[in-house]
Amino acid sequence: MEHLADLVDLYEYRVEDLAAGRTPKGGKRALLQLRAFLIQTRLPGPLAKRFRQADARFKALRQSPNPPPPVETPSPDFPAQALEHLEEPTPKPSPLRAIALKVWHLLAEREAKARAKDLLTGRREELRLIHAFLQNYLEYREKETFKRDFNLSRFHPTHPIPSLSDSLMDLEDPKVAEALVMEFLETALHLPQDLPLPPEETRTYIRRFLNRILEWDDAYGLPPKRDLMPLKKALEEAKRLGASALEIARLEERLRKEAQEERRRELLLEEERRRFRVALEKVIALLNLLPTPQGETPWPRVPEPGQGEESLLTLPLRPGRIPLGPLTLTLSQVEGTWHLGLGGEDYVLEDTLVIPWEDLEVLAVRERDLLHLRLEARSGIRLYELLAEGRMLALLLSPNQDYIYLRLLRALYARLKGEFSPQAFGPELAEKYRQAPWEALQDFARKVLKLALKRLGGADPTPLLKEVGQALGQEREALVLAEALREYLGRRPPTRETLGGEVHLLSIGAEPLALKVGQTVLSLRPRNAPSGDPQEDVLYVGQAGEIPQRLKDLLVYRLSEGTVILAREGRRLAYLVMENP
Repeated sequence: MEHLADLVDLYEYRVEDLAAGRTPKGGKRALLQLRAFLIQTRLPGPLAKRFRQADARFKALRQSPNPPPPVETPSPDFPAQALEHLEEPTPKPSPLRAIALKVWHLLAEREAKARAKDLLTGRREELRLIHAFLQNYLEYREKETFKRDFNLSRFHPTHPIPSLSDSLMDLEDPKVAEALVMEFLETALHLPQDLPLPPEETRTYIRRFLNRILEWDDAYGLPPKRDLMPLKKALEEAKRLGASALEIARLEERLRKEAQEERRRELLLEEERRRFRVALEKVIALLNLLPTPQGETPWPRVPEPGQGEESLLTLPLRPGRIPLGPLTLTLSQVEGTWHLGLGGEDYVLEDTLVIPWEDLEVLAVRERDLLHLRLEARSGIRLYELLAEGRMLALLLSPNQDYIYLRLLRALYARLKGEFSPQAFGPELAEKYRQAPWEALQDFARKVLKLALKRLGGADPTPLLKEVGQALGQEREALVLAEALREYLGRRPPTRETLGGEVHLLSIGAEPLALKVGQTVLSLRPRNAPSGDPQEDVLYVGQAGEIPQRLKDLLVYRLSEGTVILAREGRRLAYLVMENP
């Protein structure tokens, strides 16, 4: 504990030196190595907080448009070129762009936590590979050849992949896994600032970097390659000089054992490479969490000041009451410090703040004199997953072309089972779908979707869907369905942005609710369960003059103005409106 406190002190001193325009003791390389060590170390609460504060200051210095004055005589460990790079002014982003970046960080941390859980199994190859990447990248970034070496022809790895039992890493700790994933994402995010590289090339560059590590024989901690040539020469020399049969047999046995050991090492090396190449693809998949164009995550929507909807606001930093969805927050300033209040408790508002509230959470981001607030479902809730499923069902339940998308999905499932016959999925099936009650048809589509995805097992559906689409004469529609399925499978966990619409969050009470969609008003009427359990209350959705439909956990409600996707979990309701397919 005392040793860790000294290291955190040292990191704070070195960051302070940078802020004052002085060369950190030991140079920038020592600072980065200390930072990398502290990131992967399981720090106690107070020390972790101090490190995060110092690290936030260090990151701000790297991106600050007003850098400290340059040092006259940099030390040999801190080359003048690196210092100049650190101090190059960067264009100051607009406040809304800066807010979007902070929101992305908050959402990425939540998704990184979910992804890190999946990496805490087996031999944890992904986490070990990420660690090796960070160590090698941070070191290579300080070399003179770094900025001109886009194809990494001059890059030679120096840090091997850590072993599973490495004493400096606690790979069983979820916090360590989360920190590694976030550090990897942040490093990738800032790659175009380190290199004059288009953002779209981030994934290609990192893949190339990881491949260079995997091609290095010493990356896996195996014994060095055995040199059999001296033994072969000794055996030839013994035979040439007429050595005794016993001596020749002894040399032959020794050569045979050494050759066996070398063959064993080659097999181990081949197996390690194979496993880590599988891990490489999973590591590259994490880059989907980066905002576009570096990744596949849309930039968080940040409305202009004074605009937004009930659960997404941007407003000037002023004291007062702020309605946000079903909640009311208070913004106040006490002795120069801003506070955000909810439910009778005040929270200090710095750059970012997350306030949990039942199964929701309030994300607050401050940038200069602006405050951005958004209401999100907490990571453990299923509302966003249900909405994502509802988007798929809206396509499958579209009656266009005799329910072509539902017929194509059924044909795909039959093809996966090996029972596909084009005649069984013709337009005549549509008449059965038209006659079925809407609730039963939706349940049927959900069941087919679940079974097809289970059979598919995460594989790309495009080849098989293209095949069944050609057989049914609907290849274009098959490709539309394939793209929708790929997006549905790839957006896990889904977020407000990846759902592609404005997500609204409401609380279900005893009184009816009214939802306005275009010119139509939908009525949501709860009916108490006989058991008295509010979790079992029934909710009916309808409009004037029509029979209401029952909302269990998910309902796709079609209107002429658009399709309403409603999802429910307990007392919480979420909905979004999308265009009709």
